[in-house]
Amino acid sequence: MRNGLQAKLSMAVIGKRFMDEKPSIEELQFHIRELKNELSRMKVSEERLRLAIEAVNDGIFDFDLKRNITYFSPRYYTMLGYEPYEMPANRETWKNLLHPDDREKTIAYVDARIEKKRSWSLEFRLRCKDGTYRWIKGRGRVSGFDEYGNPERRTGTHTDITQRKEADVVRENLIEKLNAALKDVKTLGGLIPICSSCKKIRDDKGYWNQLEAYFEQHSTALFSHSLCPGCMDEIYGNDDWYQELKDKKIK
Repeated sequence: MRNGLQAKLSMAVIGKRFMDEKPSIEELQFHIRELKNELSRMKVSEERLRLAIEAVNDGIFDFDLKRNITYFSPRYYTMLGYEPYEMPANRETWKNLLHPDDREKTIAYVDARIEKKRSWSLEFRLRCKDGTYRWIKGRGRVSGFDEYGNPERRTGTHTDITQRKEADVVRENLIEKLNAALKDVKTLGGLIPICSSCKKIRDDKGYWNQLEAYFEQHSTALFSHSLCPGCMDEIYGNDDWYQELKDKKIK
């Protein structure tokens, strides 16, 4: 199978042949075709990677300490309102963009995770070009080590979660308002003076009120009126229609 390794071997063969003897035109043409094919495959692979990065809509970062190369994808910038590559892709740019209230704890947390060779996931705010801040969920991991096992490369993503955070604030405000409303709900408590004959209740101003009116003023309860069986017998017990109704129920 033709692949990158074969292309490298081809170059090695060409170098050796030039040292020993000149390769034929056919051999040179073969190796040139191999290199062109490999370049074509690399372009296709890079295009797939570019499309994948754009599809996820996340910012990508890659810190390669060994080669002293840092990469921020275009979306890393544009989600904050900047032009792609408007600022240098390095650690200082990230640190300077952090919200002052988030900067110290965010840097400390990420550095601690890198030192422990662990992945990380946390939320912080980054400054936009217009001076506002957007909430970002940063995820990353150590993706390369040197010969001594020390981290030398880290990669990860930035996801804009501002809408979710704003929805969280709205929900928290709603919960706070509901809790405040619950505290304002009228409740009954303590000793309530009630007449043992007419069952009227005396309020705190000394007025006697019907039981229903008092409860409606001092609670959220509403009343519907009906008659219990005992009262029905007392009021309508001598009426024929009532006796007939009771007899039907018994049957």
